[in-house]
Amino acid sequence: MKIIFMNRFIFCLLFVFSYTFSSAQSYHSELGVEIQAASFSAQGGTFGGALKFAFVEEETIAFGPSLRYQYMFSNNTYLGTSGKSFTLGGGGFFHYRFLDWFYLGTELEVLKNPFNYMVPDKKWTLTAFIGGGISRDFGFVRLNAGILYDVVDGLNNPNLSNPSPLSRDYFLKISDPTNPNMGKYVPLIYRITFFFPLNRNR
Repeated sequence: MKIIFMNRFIFCLLFVFSYTFSSAQSYHSELGVEIQAASFSAQGGTFGGALKFAFVEEETIAFGPSLRYQYMFSNNTYLGTSGKSFTLGGGGFFHYRFLDWFYLGTELEVLKNPFNYMVPDKKWTLTAFIGGGISRDFGFVRLNAGILYDVVDGLNNPNLSNPSPLSRDYFLKISDPTNPNMGKYVPLIYRITFFFPLNRNR
Protein backbone atom coordinates (compact mmCIF):
# COMPACT_ATOMS: atom_id res chain seq x y z
CA MET A 1 0.00 0.00 0.00
CA LYS A 2 2.82 2.38 0.88
CA ILE A 3 4.62 1.59 -2.40
CA ILE A 4 1.44 2.30 -4.40
CA PHE A 5 1.07 5.63 -2.56
CA MET A 6 4.67 6.58 -3.32
CA ASN A 7 4.30 5.71 -7.01
CA ARG A 8 1.14 7.83 -7.30
CA PHE A 9 2.82 10.67 -5.41
CA ILE A 10 5.82 10.69 -7.76
CA PHE A 11 3.56 10.42 -10.82
CA CYS A 12 1.57 13.48 -9.69
CA LEU A 13 4.79 15.43 -9.14
CA LEU A 14 6.02 14.56 -12.62
CA PHE A 15 2.70 15.63 -14.15
CA VAL A 16 2.69 18.99 -12.37
CA PHE A 17 6.34 19.63 -13.19
CA SER A 18 5.87 18.72 -16.86
CA TYR A 19 2.79 20.95 -17.23
CA THR A 20 4.49 23.95 -15.64
CA PHE A 21 7.68 23.35 -17.60
CA SER A 22 5.82 23.30 -20.93
CA SER A 23 4.40 26.79 -20.30
CA ALA A 24 7.66 28.46 -19.26
CA GLN A 25 8.97 31.37 -21.32
CA SER A 26 12.70 30.77 -20.83
CA TYR A 27 13.82 27.43 -19.57
CA HIS A 28 16.33 24.63 -19.70
CA SER A 29 16.87 21.34 -17.91
CA GLU A 30 19.65 20.06 -15.65
CA LEU A 31 20.77 16.72 -14.27
CA GLY A 32 21.73 16.91 -10.59
CA VAL A 33 24.14 14.56 -8.83
CA GLU A 34 23.92 14.98 -5.06
CA ILE A 35 26.34 14.00 -2.30
CA GLN A 36 24.64 13.70 1.07
CA ALA A 37 26.32 13.58 4.47
CA ALA A 38 29.22 11.30 3.54
CA SER A 39 31.22 10.24 6.62
CA PHE A 40 33.71 7.48 7.38
CA SER A 41 35.49 6.26 10.51
CA ALA A 42 36.89 3.07 12.05
CA GLN A 43 33.44 2.48 13.58
CA GLY A 44 31.56 2.76 10.29
CA GLY A 45 30.07 5.42 8.10
CA THR A 46 27.46 6.46 5.60
CA PHE A 47 27.47 7.61 2.01
CA GLY A 48 25.01 8.09 -0.79
CA GLY A 49 23.00 10.78 -2.44
CA ALA A 50 20.43 11.38 -5.12
CA LEU A 51 19.83 11.94 -8.80
CA LYS A 52 17.70 14.97 -9.59
CA PHE A 53 16.15 16.14 -12.82
CA ALA A 54 15.61 19.89 -12.73
CA PHE A 55 13.30 22.01 -14.86
CA VAL A 56 14.77 25.53 -14.66
CA GLU A 57 12.67 28.62 -15.42
CA GLU A 58 14.15 32.07 -16.01
CA GLU A 59 17.39 30.92 -14.31
CA THR A 60 15.73 31.38 -10.91
CA ILE A 61 13.25 28.55 -10.29
CA ALA A 62 14.37 24.91 -10.38
CA PHE A 63 12.09 21.97 -9.62
CA GLY A 64 11.68 18.33 -10.48
CA PRO A 65 11.73 14.70 -9.30
CA SER A 66 14.48 13.02 -7.30
CA LEU A 67 15.63 9.45 -6.61
CA ARG A 68 17.64 8.76 -3.43
CA TYR A 69 19.90 5.94 -2.17
CA GLN A 70 21.87 5.95 1.09
CA TYR A 71 24.17 3.17 2.39
CA MET A 72 25.16 2.85 6.07
CA PHE A 73 27.60 0.46 7.73
CA SER A 74 29.02 -0.09 11.22
CA ASN A 75 32.01 -1.98 12.55
CA ASN A 76 32.43 -2.28 16.32
CA THR A 77 35.89 -3.79 16.80
CA TYR A 78 35.49 -3.80 20.59
CA LEU A 79 32.39 -5.99 20.55
CA GLY A 80 33.27 -7.77 17.32
CA THR A 81 29.99 -6.85 15.64
CA SER A 82 29.23 -5.29 12.29
CA GLY A 83 26.22 -4.45 10.19
CA LYS A 84 24.96 -2.63 7.16
CA SER A 85 21.70 -1.15 5.92
CA PHE A 86 20.37 1.14 3.23
CA THR A 87 17.51 3.45 2.47
CA LEU A 88 15.97 4.35 -0.86
CA GLY A 89 13.03 6.29 -2.19
CA GLY A 90 12.02 9.28 -4.22
CA GLY A 91 10.11 12.51 -4.32
CA GLY A 92 10.53 16.03 -5.59
CA PHE A 93 12.18 19.39 -4.88
CA PHE A 94 11.65 23.10 -5.46
CA HIS A 95 14.52 25.64 -5.35
CA TYR A 96 14.48 29.41 -5.74
CA ARG A 97 17.83 30.81 -6.92
CA PHE A 98 18.62 34.48 -6.35
CA LEU A 99 21.44 37.07 -6.44
CA ASP A 100 23.59 34.66 -8.52
CA TRP A 101 24.92 33.09 -5.32
CA PHE A 102 22.13 31.74 -3.12
CA TYR A 103 19.05 29.53 -3.05
CA LEU A 104 16.12 28.68 -0.79
CA GLY A 105 14.12 25.53 -1.20
CA THR A 106 12.16 22.56 -0.02
CA GLU A 107 12.65 18.85 -0.71
CA LEU A 108 9.91 16.28 -0.10
CA GLU A 109 10.60 12.53 -0.27
CA VAL A 110 9.17 9.19 0.81
CA LEU A 111 11.99 6.88 1.97
CA LYS A 112 12.23 3.27 3.08
CA ASN A 113 13.40 3.19 6.69
CA PRO A 114 16.48 0.96 7.27
CA PHE A 115 15.99 0.35 11.00
CA ASN A 116 14.83 -3.17 11.88
CA TYR A 117 12.92 -2.11 15.01
CA MET A 118 10.45 0.11 13.18
CA VAL A 119 6.72 -0.33 13.59
CA PRO A 120 5.62 -2.22 10.42
CA ASP A 121 3.40 0.58 9.11
CA LYS A 122 6.29 3.05 9.49
CA LYS A 123 8.68 1.31 7.09
CA TRP A 124 8.07 4.10 4.57
CA THR A 125 8.70 7.54 6.06
CA LEU A 126 7.95 11.04 4.81
CA THR A 127 10.77 13.60 4.97
CA ALA A 128 10.12 17.30 4.35
CA PHE A 129 13.25 19.45 4.33
CA ILE A 130 13.41 23.24 4.11
CA GLY A 131 16.56 25.31 3.95
CA GLY A 132 19.02 26.94 1.62
CA GLY A 133 22.60 27.81 0.93
CA ILE A 134 24.96 28.65 -1.90
CA SER A 135 24.00 28.19 -5.56
CA ARG A 136 26.55 29.33 -8.12
CA ASP A 137 26.66 28.77 -11.88
CA PHE A 138 30.14 28.04 -13.28
CA GLY A 139 28.97 27.52 -16.85
CA PHE A 140 29.55 23.79 -17.28
CA VAL A 141 28.12 23.03 -13.82
CA ARG A 142 26.10 24.70 -11.07
CA LEU A 143 27.16 24.06 -7.47
CA ASN A 144 24.50 23.85 -4.75
CA ALA A 145 25.70 23.53 -1.14
CA GLY A 146 23.01 23.85 1.49
CA ILE A 147 21.83 23.03 5.00
CA LEU A 148 18.30 21.67 5.38
CA TYR A 149 15.98 21.10 8.33
CA ASP A 150 13.56 18.14 8.41
CA VAL A 151 10.24 19.63 9.53
CA VAL A 152 8.55 16.22 9.86
CA ASP A 153 11.23 14.78 12.14
CA GLY A 154 11.37 18.02 14.10
CA LEU A 155 7.65 17.79 14.84
CA ASN A 156 7.95 14.10 15.78
CA ASN A 157 10.60 14.69 18.47
CA PRO A 158 10.94 13.44 21.14
CA ASN A 159 9.24 10.34 19.64
CA LEU A 160 12.39 8.28 19.05
CA SER A 161 10.63 4.94 18.51
CA ASN A 162 10.33 5.67 14.78
CA PRO A 163 13.31 7.85 13.82
CA SER A 164 13.84 9.36 10.40
CA PRO A 165 15.73 7.12 7.93
CA LEU A 166 18.27 9.95 7.61
CA SER A 167 18.72 10.57 11.34
CA ARG A 168 22.24 9.09 11.32
CA ASP A 169 23.33 11.96 9.09
CA TYR A 170 22.34 14.77 11.48
CA PHE A 171 25.42 16.81 12.44
CA LEU A 172 24.25 19.14 15.25
CA LYS A 173 23.78 17.73 18.75
CA ILE A 174 22.41 19.55 21.81
CA SER A 175 24.07 18.22 24.97
CA ASP A 176 22.24 17.46 28.19
CA PRO A 177 23.89 19.53 31.00
CA THR A 178 22.93 16.92 33.59
CA ASN A 179 24.45 14.07 31.56
CA PRO A 180 27.30 14.98 29.16
CA ASN A 181 27.07 11.56 27.46
CA MET A 182 23.46 12.13 26.49
CA GLY A 183 21.84 14.64 24.18
CA LYS A 184 19.53 15.14 21.23
CA TYR A 185 20.35 15.67 17.58
CA VAL A 186 18.74 18.53 15.69
CA PRO A 187 17.31 17.29 12.34
CA LEU A 188 19.78 19.28 10.24
CA ILE A 189 21.57 17.80 7.27
CA TYR A 190 23.90 19.14 4.59
CA ARG A 191 23.63 18.37 0.90
CA ILE A 192 25.99 19.17 -1.97
CA THR A 193 24.62 18.90 -5.51
CA PHE A 194 26.25 19.38 -8.90
CA PHE A 195 23.71 20.40 -11.57
CA PHE A 196 24.89 19.78 -15.13
CA PRO A 197 22.98 21.70 -17.86
CA LEU A 198 21.41 19.47 -20.54
CA ASN A 199 20.09 22.20 -22.83
CA ARG A 200 19.76 25.94 -22.65
CA ASN A 201 17.56 28.33 -24.61
CA ARG A 202 19.21 31.72 -24.53
